[in-house]
Amino acid sequence: MVNCGLILLKMLLEYVDISKCLPALSSEVIHRVVEILKMFNTRTCQLVLGAGAMQVSGLKSITSKHLALASQIISFIYAIMAEIQRVLFQKVPESRKGLLLLEIERVSQDFKVHRDEIHSKLVQIMRERLLINLRKLPQIVEHWNAPEDNDPQPSQFAKAVTKEVSYLHRILSQILLANDVQAIFRKVVQIFHSHIFEEFSKLDISTPQSKNRLYRDVQAILGCIRKLPSNDSNVDRVPNYGLLDEFLAERFGEKDKASNT
Repeated sequence: MVNCGLILLKMLLEYVDISKCLPALSSEVIHRVVEILKMFNTRTCQLVLGAGAMQVSGLKSITSKHLALASQIISFIYAIMAEIQRVLFQKVPESRKGLLLLEIERVSQDFKVHRDEIHSKLVQIMRERLLINLRKLPQIVEHWNAPEDNDPQPSQFAKAVTKEVSYLHRILSQILLANDVQAIFRKVVQIFHSHIFEEFSKLDISTPQSKNRLYRDVQAILGCIRKLPSNDSNVDRVPNYGLLDEFLAERFGEKDKASNT
């Protein structure tokens, strides 16, 4: 975990000790804990999602790794919020519990919203990178009608999009919980299917050379999509099945059948 998360955890433990040793201050301790959690959540949002760290720390950009680390600590605090509440409320008078519970619930919800916004930003980054690569696709396709060489590699477009999404998968899988990674890539897979299908459907592909190159690209992209951990399958248990699979079956039905035998 990032250092600020460990420091925050140590501070929360100290507040718990105060609450246990001085029960008369239990209500005040909860107010202080709520305030420090609010401040931590707000400042983290300003520095990472708000890109404030670029001015404070001189970072050139906020990367997917920065976002993932922010999500990690926000998710951690959100996960232990119920335990914090249980411990701190042991000595609180019944007459005070109602309002204090509302405070804790509000800050807990703020952490959840923040985490979800970070995950949405990660999906947005991947979508933007895909759109940038898609804008280069027409120039690449212009050369697809030329006589084929002996290189069976997919195009630079397919290489770029698979490399970028694979990099994001590697970064997030090292930092985030498996369920969070799956939720993020479920959306990424849907975006890949819809956007690439739309652009591939517009291409004027008529020569054998261009058809072969298109086929290689679809296969390469689908091969990458299959490995992403979204846990989304169709009735035939094909991992991350979607519009590109339908495109492949429609355009290269016989060829696709042969590749699956």
